[in-house]
Amino acid sequence: MSHAADKQARAEAILGELAELGLMLARDLAAQARAAEDPETQVALVGAFQKTSRTVRLTLALDFKLQRDAARAAREDAAAAAEHARQGRLAALIPARGPCEARKGRVRNLLNRLIWNEAEGDADEYEVLLDDLTARLDEAAEAEGFEDTPVETLARRIAADMGLSGELVLTAPPPSTRPAMADTG
Repeated sequence: MSHAADKQARAEAILGELAELGLMLARDLAAQARAAEDPETQVALVGAFQKTSRTVRLTLALDFKLQRDAARAAREDAAAAAEHARQGRLAALIPARGPCEARKGRVRNLLNRLIWNEAEGDADEYEVLLDDLTARLDEAAEAEGFEDTPVETLARRIAADMGLSGELVLTAPPPSTRPAMADTG
């Protein structure tokens, strides 16, 4: 357990004990105020009861506030972690500098939709498949001819190795099938 969590647990325990002691004292003061025959003593006891019961209410309110703050902090930490993970996945989809990393990024982008479909929308499964793809790309990049092999060929090989089904969607035709620009000069 972290130091902050230890301190928070200790503070909650102290607040709980203070609330219990205050409640016991308030009960005693209420009983004494009801039993008092002297009006001045009764007024003093009622005043002490009011101060004590207010202190108990404030102690309980502080305890609940600390719990809400801790829950909100946990939600914010979880949201920040999810955002960090999302940014990491997005960064993995953006081609990095260098021809080898750029090629790996293009293959990753081609296979991303197939991986998401294979995971059926399950984010954890998607992460596992994306990690598997990264490992396979790193391994493929070490093979001779990686940078000369067409991206589509690499993507099809890795998709077959991973058992991914579906159709690859290319955003641009390979250079050999692009229409030649007509000379208008």
